[in-house]
Amino acid sequence: MTLEAIKRSIMDEAEDKASDLEKEASMESERIVSEAEERAKRIMKDAERDAEREAQRLHMESKASAEVEANALLLEARGEAVERSLGGVMSQLAKEVQKASIRKLLEQGIKDFAEASGGREIVVRTGRRNAEAVKGLDARVEYADIDGFILSTSDSKIELDATLGSILESQKDTARRLVYEELFHGAGAAEPAGRAPKRKAAHAKRERGKK
Repeated sequence: MTLEAIKRSIMDEAEDKASDLEKEASMESERIVSEAEERAKRIMKDAERDAEREAQRLHMESKASAEVEANALLLEARGEAVERSLGGVMSQLAKEVQKASIRKLLEQGIKDFAEASGGREIVVRTGRRNAEAVKGLDARVEYADIDGFILSTSDSKIELDATLGSILESQKDTARRLVYEELFHGAGAAEPAGRAPKRKAAHAKRERGKK
């Protein structure tokens, strides 16, 4: 084989190898690009799915928040309506209480109080307008600027508050509940928000001075 033929053979073999390498490189490049495209598609699908889930979550949160706000506004409006009506109801209740016989109330109160106080001396504090009603009672009478009366032991350790204000306060929660039911026929179940329950003060026997 001549030198020229040898050179040609070497060149042909080199070209074949180069062509094979180029084909392999091209196939590898296509494979890499294809895999990258597949990964990109999966990433996009995951991103779209996550975005859809997040959008649904935000929608539900927004809806729930709107419902809570709407319910709060409704309860507030109902509460205001109840409070506006409550004043008239309490005024009427005060008139009814003032019509009651102070003498009968006192006699019954003293009877109940005597049992609770263990037979100790009873003091009746009331306004001078009730001077006629307290005559002849089996109790010591003291006059004060009181609309109604207060019974107590002589040492003031046990006391029964039956003043008009105390009686009305003790009935205020009940009156509020009745007004609410009358206005809204029990709709919404619970009473208006923001109305903290109050302690009942009237007709309560309490021991004072003890810890």
